[in-house]
Amino acid sequence: MRRTAILAAKELGDYFTSPITYVLMAIFSGVAGFLFYNLTSFFALQCAQSIQYQADYGVKLPPMNANQWVVAPFFVNIATVVLFLVPILTMRSYAGERNEGTAELMMTLPFRTGEIVAAKFVAALVLYTVFVGITAVFMLILNHYTQNGLDWGHIAAGYLGLLLMGAGIIPIGQFISTLTKNQFVAAFVSFAVFLILWMVSWSTVFYYGTTAQILGTIGLSPHILNFTRGIVDSADIVYFASLGAVGLFFTGLSLQMWRIMGA
Repeated sequence: MRRTAILAAKELGDYFTSPITYVLMAIFSGVAGFLFYNLTSFFALQCAQSIQYQADYGVKLPPMNANQWVVAPFFVNIATVVLFLVPILTMRSYAGERNEGTAELMMTLPFRTGEIVAAKFVAALVLYTVFVGITAVFMLILNHYTQNGLDWGHIAAGYLGLLLMGAGIIPIGQFISTLTKNQFVAAFVSFAVFLILWMVSWSTVFYYGTTAQILGTIGLSPHILNFTRGIVDSADIVYFASLGAVGLFFTGLSLQMWRIMGA
């Protein structure tokens, strides 16, 4: 555990001393801010129209819910952005080592394969958590201007879903990074795989029975969408945990092949 922590700290140091990390953080923050602005602007417009309608026709409509109109779609949008973010965060995890010629050195260090895999995963997940955590600022702003405040249970479920999604797909991206020396190829293939996982459940409209059930189960989107609605289901937690475990297993297997055949 101590050696894993040491290696993870080194990986994090590499992330946070790279200017690319801060450029990416700025871009992510800008995209998230743009999405938040659009959603809140639309929500404010709908509120104004609702007030005007009630004044004109003398009817009373139920109050509009910021969690439903802003928070839930915001989490869905951020989950979509994550499909682009994670491939960039993971592309150099192993491909960068091979490209820079440090992979052989890494494999000769006194670390077990499992320790290397765990350290790189933890470092990437911590960095990912920082990115996702930035968006909490928008929730605080929205809560300040919302008359009755936000449902923080819903928000907690949304962030839990985003973190579990990251923990599930980061190992997949890192496994793909072990298969090539080219970081951009690793990023492109990772994005393609994530996109397929995201869209595969959409094809359930064309199938019935067991096939539709399987496609609905393996797809990313149904599992994250539950969290964005404030629903925490153990089946969704198991899905992301299983996805991450599969990615970690194959990453370790790929590194074992490095030891046998050379990186």
